[in-house]
Amino acid sequence: MTDFQHTSPEPKRRAGRPKDMAKRNAMMDAATCLFFHHGLEGVTMEAVAREAGVSKVTVYGHFATKEALFGSVIRRETETIRRGLDKLPDTHEGVRQSLIEVGVSLVHFLLEPHVLAVERLMNTQGEQHPELLQAFFEAGPWATKQWLQEKLEGLAQTGHLTLGVPTLAANQLCSMWQGMLVTEVRMGVRHLPSDEELYHQVSSAVDVFLAAYGKASRDNNG
Repeated sequence: MTDFQHTSPEPKRRAGRPKDMAKRNAMMDAATCLFFHHGLEGVTMEAVAREAGVSKVTVYGHFATKEALFGSVIRRETETIRRGLDKLPDTHEGVRQSLIEVGVSLVHFLLEPHVLAVERLMNTQGEQHPELLQAFFEAGPWATKQWLQEKLEGLAQTGHLTLGVPTLAANQLCSMWQGMLVTEVRMGVRHLPSDEELYHQVSSAVDVFLAAYGKASRDNNG
């Protein structure tokens, strides 16, 4: 398996380190732009050096291979995705409105350009780099599902929902929130939805979900 840990540069004087970090960030930014537009196979280390305004020797001094650079880019972007999840609302006040608020925030997040770009790149490169695909899923889709499952379990514990299998309920709600909308935007066959369209998509999903899992609904059917 390819080693995606970059080779550390040779130790230098303390005064040189801030400049090296600036160059590294410039190379990462350049590589991110190039990889997202051209994929792994369509990018060379020379192109990264040119875009970042550094020498090819400098690029290789920080990243031993193109694959190592690619791995660093994906790890940085998946960390951005993880931080995005932390910003989603987490209130249990007013079950329906709370779930709508969470759903709108989540779908908005999934439609952000950097998230869409990482997903497109993983669609084309994931088979060749399964360890990066694993890292992406752990930081993105699986983290989302776990976060949502814990939220639903909290609502169940306070008596607002009656869940059978929390994992299944989280999968169902997340899928209904997105519907075909996210897939169509991701594939480029529709534009980003308006706020009104997004609210309608998410609120309709929440109503269906509560009809199945809401405590009042279960009590009436019991």
